Amino acid sequence: MIRAIKAAFIILILTACAVGGFEGPDATARVMSVASVNDMGDDAKVFLEGFLTRQISDEHYIFKDDTGEIEVEIDDEDFRGKKVTPDTKIRISGEVDQDWESTKIDVDYLEILE
Repeated sequence: MIRAIKAAFIILILTACAVGGFEGPDATARVMSVASVNDMGDDAKVFLEGFLTRQISDEHYIFKDDTGEIEVEIDDEDFRGKKVTPDTKIRISGEVDQDWESTKIDVDYLEILE
């Protein structure tokens, strides 16, 4: 009887761990424009939709939407094995990284839009 209870408990724990859930940025987040990023402060959270037009160095790219371009830093693992070309529309979320000379986006999450 005790073995059956232990087995049932283990199955319950494993089942609870295997349940999936939401993965990605806040579903209520408002998509912004590249032009509006310049008016935001350092570390402000941003959500942008557009295209990566080119890679400028390791993990650094130019992101473009209808209002302009901005440098973004995307860690290799944030691509999660998916290929992105200049024709692939994406949504990114991240934080504004401002210094004396430039404004960039440090990307936390990248999503390919269908």
